[in-house]
Amino acid sequence: MHQEYPSFIDSDGHAIAVGTFYCIGRNYAAHACEMGAEVPKSPLVFLKPPAAFVPFDNAVLHRPDFSSEMHHEVEIAIVIGKDIPFDRNTGFESYIAGYGIALDLTLRDVQQKAKEQGGPWALSKGFRHSAPVSKLLSFDTYPHLTFFLSVNGEIRQKGDTNLMERPFESLIAYCHSVFSLREGDCILTGTPEGVGPLNAGDVLTATIDGYLSTHCSIAG
Repeated sequence: MHQEYPSFIDSDGHAIAVGTFYCIGRNYAAHACEMGAEVPKSPLVFLKPPAAFVPFDNAVLHRPDFSSEMHHEVEIAIVIGKDIPFDRNTGFESYIAGYGIALDLTLRDVQQKAKEQGGPWALSKGFRHSAPVSKLLSFDTYPHLTFFLSVNGEIRQKGDTNLMERPFESLIAYCHSVFSLREGDCILTGTPEGVGPLNAGDVLTATIDGYLSTHCSIAG
């Protein structure tokens, strides 16, 4: 039986097939500090596969059996709406399908083991449904966004894109120069401080202030 995979949905209701997730680490100084790390001199990028995507709204998320510690990391997502020419290095606004709010779900125990062994983060970051993303918002220019994540009604994370170490255009330019961005690719632009564990039955609400609010839960 053919499996129908979900798509991103833009502000006009059009579906966009999901590509590769390019995830930016330590793009907020306070988060780097809480993780005992420094802001890197060059962007720190790791990947999630298309199957990491799940529509955020009303999703029921599962912690994989090979982990005992799943953490929330809320982020602003940028979804690319059409292939970007190889030689373009600025002026990316017309190639953006939209912006959403997302989670970079992280299996912290698996990630820590990988760090200790000098191994990749694929299992801890790229597992199925590790990247819930909301419906997309459209802006003519790069927006200034404030955003929040609450768990069971308690605000855990607050973000402000003005506090990113590298702004939207810089992240797009860097990822495109290395990987060549195509329609459906998604950049997760980094998480602010306040990351922490999730438990069975938790209800999460992610908000872009003034624009959208969406909910999901952790399976019991």
